[in-house]
Amino acid sequence: MRFLRSAVLTTAFVASAWTGLAAGTAVATDYPLVVTDLSGREITIPAEPKRIVVQDGRDLFALALLDRADPFARVVAWNNILSRSDPASWAVFQKQWPESSAKPIDMKFGDEGQVNLEQVAATKPDLLVFQTRVRQALDDADLFNRLAKLGIPILLIDTELEPTVNAPKTVDLLGKVLNRETEAKAFTDFYAERLAKVQAGFAGAEKPKVFVEAKAGQKGLDSCCFTHGDVYWGKIVADAGGINLGAQLVKGRTGDVTTETLIAEKPDVFLMTGSPFSNEGSVSPAFGLNADKAAIETSLKTLSARKGFSYIKAVEDNHVVGLYHQLYASAWNIYAVEYLAKAFYPDRFADLDPDADLATIVGTFTGLPKGLTPVYGAKAAPTN
Repeated sequence: MRFLRSAVLTTAFVASAWTGLAAGTAVATDYPLVVTDLSGREITIPAEPKRIVVQDGRDLFALALLDRADPFARVVAWNNILSRSDPASWAVFQKQWPESSAKPIDMKFGDEGQVNLEQVAATKPDLLVFQTRVRQALDDADLFNRLAKLGIPILLIDTELEPTVNAPKTVDLLGKVLNRETEAKAFTDFYAERLAKVQAGFAGAEKPKVFVEAKAGQKGLDSCCFTHGDVYWGKIVADAGGINLGAQLVKGRTGDVTTETLIAEKPDVFLMTGSPFSNEGSVSPAFGLNADKAAIETSLKTLSARKGFSYIKAVEDNHVVGLYHQLYASAWNIYAVEYLAKAFYPDRFADLDPDADLATIVGTFTGLPKGLTPVYGAKAAPTN
């Protein structure tokens, strides 16, 4: 395949100053502050927020970049998705911040407008942070207006619908609102530099066809194959230089695709996303902050051996890779972009080291403990 045999491309880019910024003088935010959120709404933040409600708990990854001493310091209520989708990584956060991580109320907000207004009001928040994807559901249930009547600013952010466009914008926006502009700029400069290198690197290349099995193995070995359309993982695949087959095969944001369809579509690369899901029967690859890479590679191999999979082109060619599922909703998604670009175009990105950049994110831009062994990407062991 031409995209796998292309010549090495030397990419010139300007090195960012994120290291200097991280050590430089902090930038203070002036309040009251008027900002435009990711839905285009203009909102006023009267003072630095000290008590925030977080609708999607995966935004903890963004808070960890900003409130590095303690990402839970401001959180009074949230949807602790991490405790259910990745108990092992949640345990890392708990161990590092045992007292503050136990304080926020887990309200288990849903995407269909399941918000308990009385509970929210009782926490006396001064900022509500919601993902843009739930705006329509909140409007349909008239909850957005009712929440607004509480007199609390509502900030809409996005790390999922347009991941690489809006993840850095989200970090930048939260940095302004939370008086963490220096920390935000250090990370977004790092992010922009890496993304530019990837996008320049695959320019003009023949793009591979990629199928994403999201949450692979969550429902056991008999289940196949839940995928994402032109959002979430589909966008990340496209931003890494691939053609997301899910955008052609499902209507709407997500859907299921049969093994027979995958055999007929002949994907060049098969991406399985996984997490140590807590539900019974899950055999999903257990990616996370403290993970066993060999066990993950074995899990990917086992999933690749499901009935009929040997006839899928990417499996036949041993082009099966895996990534940590929660990355699609994380400000850290630049790792996924880098990992996939290297998998799609190994010759063009021979010098790219996604794992080193992940170590920088965890070790430089957060207050997570030293000595972690994060495994967010892996290749399946060959099946033939």
